Amino acid sequence: MKTKENISQELISKLNEWHNTGNHLKVVLELKSLPETSNSYLLTNLLARALNNLNLYEEALGLLQSVSEQGKEDRDWQFRVGYSLFYMDGREIEAIPYFEKAIELGDDYPSTYELLLEAKSFLSDDSESNETNEEEFTFVPEAYAQINLNMRLQPKYRAHIEDSLDYMLRLKKWGCVSGGGTSIGENGEPTSCDIDIDLVSYSEEMKNNLIFMAKNLEVANGSRLKYYAKDKDVNPEFNVEYPIGKLVGLGVYIDTQALEDEQIEVDTVIELYNSLINILGNNGALTPSHSENKNQIALYFYGEREYEYLLNKITPFLKDNVVGKNCKVVQIA
Repeated sequence: MKTKENISQELISKLNEWHNTGNHLKVVLELKSLPETSNSYLLTNLLARALNNLNLYEEALGLLQSVSEQGKEDRDWQFRVGYSLFYMDGREIEAIPYFEKAIELGDDYPSTYELLLEAKSFLSDDSESNETNEEEFTFVPEAYAQINLNMRLQPKYRAHIEDSLDYMLRLKKWGCVSGGGTSIGENGEPTSCDIDIDLVSYSEEMKNNLIFMAKNLEVANGSRLKYYAKDKDVNPEFNVEYPIGKLVGLGVYIDTQALEDEQIEVDTVIELYNSLINILGNNGALTPSHSENKNQIALYFYGEREYEYLLNKITPFLKDNVVGKNCKVVQIA
């Protein structure tokens, strides 16, 4: 069990502010400079959280294991151990019981359900543990919701969010995802996405549940949640349109004619895309996507921190890259 610690609220507020704005390296440098970190369960956990967000999973796991006795009934500790294991090659399945325990202890964050679902996908098809053992969940919808994502996602990337939301909704018996779509602009480029949800009830409690779930999704700012009854005129005070999302969007646009003129192979663009994922992903949440039409290839990245920070992080690489040096970078969220 956790013990009460005498740690200044000012320090905790500063660390959480850095975390919420994606300044994970600042958290690491601050905590490693404090001698009390090694003797504090809370500070050890916050250091491990920041290390996880910097892709330093083995170091994070070692710290978490050093306080395992205190973490047994702590949902945050369970999630962070599962997170470390999930992102270590070959250890994804080991993360499953930690995510399950975190949920059992009250973890209601969509990312936990998303990672649990992904971890279970690594189980072999004939594994007994791959069976969900969940009762069939059927209901007549009494309310509906729609999540509009201010994100230029291909259907397969949108489906990734849909699947994790559906998994969470069904396990909690709140409802299910009933559909979704991607809006396409005149130039063939994705512009936004919708995810439709059927719900078992129409109430203040359900509205609050949905708002909590939606505001904790790792999606772009400018996204929105809509919640309404089967009959929109019934109890209109429950109807809600709520702003969600905190990720910033960055688009890298490549002129396909320029590629042809310089005889640059498509594989070179793929290498650029993967390199940018690695550069931007070493900073916490990152959702990539892309699109292509006859005039351009667009690479999309949604991540933490402000746009200028993300831009400055990739600019040196782009200047030295045969494709990147001629591309256009714009803010898309």
